[in-house]
Amino acid sequence: MRRFSALLLGCCALALRFSANAAAGESRVITVDEAVALALGQNAALQAARARLQGGEAAASSTGRRLAPAIHLSDEFQHYNKAFVVPMGGGQEFPVRKQDTNLFTVAADQPLLGLLRLSQDYSGQEKSAEAGAAQVQGAELSLRQAVETMYLRVFEAKALEETALASERELKDRLEVARAQLASGVLTEADVLRVQVAAANARQQAIQAHAQGLVARASLLALMGLPADDTGVIFVEPSSLLASPEQAPASGAAQDQALSRRPEILQTRLTLEAGEHQRRARLYALLPDIDLEGAYLRSYGQIILPTNSTFIGLNAKWAIWEWGASYAAYRASQAQARAAEFDLENQKQQIRAEVTSTMAQLDAAASAISVAEQAITSAQEAYRVTDAQLQAGTATTTDLLEAQSALTQARLNYLRAQYELAISRVNLRRALGR
Repeated sequence: MRRFSALLLGCCALALRFSANAAAGESRVITVDEAVALALGQNAALQAARARLQGGEAAASSTGRRLAPAIHLSDEFQHYNKAFVVPMGGGQEFPVRKQDTNLFTVAADQPLLGLLRLSQDYSGQEKSAEAGAAQVQGAELSLRQAVETMYLRVFEAKALEETALASERELKDRLEVARAQLASGVLTEADVLRVQVAAANARQQAIQAHAQGLVARASLLALMGLPADDTGVIFVEPSSLLASPEQAPASGAAQDQALSRRPEILQTRLTLEAGEHQRRARLYALLPDIDLEGAYLRSYGQIILPTNSTFIGLNAKWAIWEWGASYAAYRASQAQARAAEFDLENQKQQIRAEVTSTMAQLDAAASAISVAEQAITSAQEAYRVTDAQLQAGTATTTDLLEAQSALTQARLNYLRAQYELAISRVNLRRALGR
């Protein structure tokens, strides 16, 4: 709770600072850590999960308080059509009740046998509240993963756009040379058109990357609880996410780490424990209710009742026939407890599969980096040789354009591999419950 309060205060301060900057018409520079903090403080779905957690905690507290004695006050006033008297003969009357009566009662009752059921209900709701806290923690981890992933997508699209625009500029320069060579009769009109088409293709790649960046930016702002069309936010390059990470653990150790850390496992385990408590509570509900009770009564207008009186006693109730409703509720709780056991086993299997899949994707992304680096080296050399051959007249413009396209594609592939590796690291941290 202290961690949540500190996080909430930090997010509020950050949000107030951004709001003040927005009111002043200033741009707001946001790092990836600040983006995560804003999302954790302002994301509507996460706030809803926290509100449900608070409701579950309050419900558990309500049930726990029912274990203690309850005190009730009541005051009843009655006005009759006339006083009630009993004739005794010889003109004598015995007053029994006045026309106006009043009965004030202070009563207290303490469950006895019912404490078995109430204590199990309370324990079950406590476990459910703890499961809700684990669910919120899982939602926070998922939100952090989504923010960091979308943050990387924004800069991936920006890098792809810049690479495509650089290729377009190179092709435009080549187009000027081609037009000069066309005028001198060295190239044909078809050669010039090929260069124009290549430049247009590069421009199209830049447009597509720009659109992807806008989509990723809007999604990121929405996750942060900001307007999707907010143009005053400037994101800082996520160098920490792109940096080389620590070595990933071995597969077996990674699975063990995930099973011990993932809040989903804790949530399902707590749900199982809550179901077991509910099963016991429904079993104890089959027993009679025996309560200790006592009261103080003050009477006015009832002649035969004392003005002040007190009593203490036991109150027993047992629904011996209700068409099996309580027993059916017990069987339902048994089935829910068994279902929670299967849910826990299924959760473990899914997490093992997720960790294995994520580590395989991380290995593939790391391998793609080295392959992409080699491809860039080869494509640069091929472009250099083809350009020299074109100058010597042993290669065509089409050959050079193909080499240029291969070089651009190699650069794009390298950028994608870099960001896919960073995203794979983010996914692995989430899979391990970090």
